[in-house]
Amino acid sequence: MQLFRTTKARSGNDDNVIPLINIVFLMLIFFMLAGQITSTDVLNVMPPTSETQAPTTPLEFEILMDAEGSIAFNNQTITYDGLRTELEVLNTPDVQISLALKIDADVTAETLKPLLKLLSDSGMQQITLYTRQTRSAS
Repeated sequence: MQLFRTTKARSGNDDNVIPLINIVFLMLIFFMLAGQITSTDVLNVMPPTSETQAPTTPLEFEILMDAEGSIAFNNQTITYDGLRTELEVLNTPDVQISLALKIDADVTAETLKPLLKLLSDSGMQQITLYTRQTRSAS
């Protein structure tokens, strides 16, 4: 007669998988938090600061200008003549185009003037200037 029933020991293979699953999930959480969700701009632009908080909605067309005066249209570097051509194609009387303008804070007025004249001459009416919110603004 057997008083205690003996059970067969399970193989240790399953026990070794649990720490591996924990590590994989921790790595997944780390890369989700540390990863970059938005795409980076082709030009390094740090917009000027602003005291007011305005809701930003992504616009379809975006112009970037870095501190050296290089410009990009929809994340592709472009010349002033190329930008003029692109804006002429976009500017139709039936459609209202909304354009985002990201200008580096170190751009001088003299460097910015040709771009603003080009936008004015092309007939763009809805232009949104992107800024950074300061820490003191709520």
